[in-house]
Amino acid sequence: MKQRYSGRSYLALTVLLKSGVALLAQEAALEFTDASLRDWVQPAYPKAAKKTKLEGEVLVEFVVEPDGHVTRAMVKDSSDKQFEAPALAAVTQWVFSPALEEGRPVASAVGATVRFTAAQWQQKQTPLFPQPEQMPQALKLTSAKATFAPDPEYPPELDEQKIAGEVQMEFTVDETGRVRDPKVLWASHPAFVETSLRAVEKTRFEPAHQGPLPKTSAKRYPVSFQSLASNRAEVLAANHLVVILGPEPSVLPQPFVLCAPVYPPAQLIAGDGGTAVIEFTVTERGLVREERLVSATQVDFGHALQAAVEGWSFQPAVNGEGVRVPVRLRCEHKFVPPESGAVARLAADMRPGGAGVSGAAGLDQKLKPLWRGFPVYPANLTDPKPTGEALIEFIIDRDGRVRLPHIKSATQEEFGWAAATAISQWVFSPPRRNGEPVDVRVSIPIEFSPPEQ
Repeated sequence: MKQRYSGRSYLALTVLLKSGVALLAQEAALEFTDASLRDWVQPAYPKAAKKTKLEGEVLVEFVVEPDGHVTRAMVKDSSDKQFEAPALAAVTQWVFSPALEEGRPVASAVGATVRFTAAQWQQKQTPLFPQPEQMPQALKLTSAKATFAPDPEYPPELDEQKIAGEVQMEFTVDETGRVRDPKVLWASHPAFVETSLRAVEKTRFEPAHQGPLPKTSAKRYPVSFQSLASNRAEVLAANHLVVILGPEPSVLPQPFVLCAPVYPPAQLIAGDGGTAVIEFTVTERGLVREERLVSATQVDFGHALQAAVEGWSFQPAVNGEGVRVPVRLRCEHKFVPPESGAVARLAADMRPGGAGVSGAAGLDQKLKPLWRGFPVYPANLTDPKPTGEALIEFIIDRDGRVRLPHIKSATQEEFGWAAATAISQWVFSPPRRNGEPVDVRVSIPIEFSPPEQ
């Protein structure tokens, strides 16, 4: 299947960065329909109360089961105890159309006020339904609350860059308070994804409740990572970023989305290193604009760095008056062949005479993406901006990370680098064959269309 993307993809966030899992989970929407009363029985008036012309009411809560019948009825409050038994006797005979969650019947908790009034004595015919103010209503749903949230480990591979980051998660909290089916909605860097998943899966919740009924609920949940640097200047220096052209602002910009340039596979496999230098403006919104490639020891190093920078974003710079301001930065990136780790191992496998990497045939299950970043439409493609396509081959390593993305073809070279850069951020469930983790080589076409103004 082709992936289609339009325009420049940016996420403007004002993020409170903190260590560990932020306990500010938000409810995610589930398609839900409340139970509705179908068959109603009027309660019998207590004889003693009728003799003394005593009126009263009883607040009852109960569960409507998936088949529509009432169980677990209980009195929450009453004006007089003699009304409680007949109220419960009537309620347990009521029948409902059950609540629906994502289209399937589910149990739900309901409350109703059962009233006993003198008007009932003069009734010639029992009504089919209670008065509108006495109609049963779904009880309020209380949100699931985190009771234990482990701190996620800061990824060792980012120790030198010292960047902060965030992963937005969505998952289900089941009726026991356990996390199920976590999904990544957005990630500032792929290295944060795996450790965020591990942390969220260990997080425990007090489940959502509707009256006495524990309920499954959906959550959106940010996992935030604090910068390992003491200040913004240290983060900029760690990432070879310097301010140029003008006075330094009172508060420096801070990198937030800072994906690494793709190491051109041909140079990586050959063991060739090099550098590239680029200048760009970080706007008052923290976005990258006006990129200019200054130099590159090899053309592909320049292409790789420019494609990466176009997807970066920052916490904006601030002047002495507290106003966000644009700032011009220069970045020098060094491409150095790694001596160890997954990239070094796979580069050796792909050299002539190496072990090679097989395709995805015969895996224990289909490849499952956990996070897929979006390509940025290349800024230097001038009007009329073309549509286009790039075919990218890449390796998913045994940990689920994308390695060695390679441009097999592209209608514009810029589309190839933009697609390869985006795909380098993708994360998959670790592929396995016969129960063992394996590396697999796959390819995917990416389509581009011009951004809307």
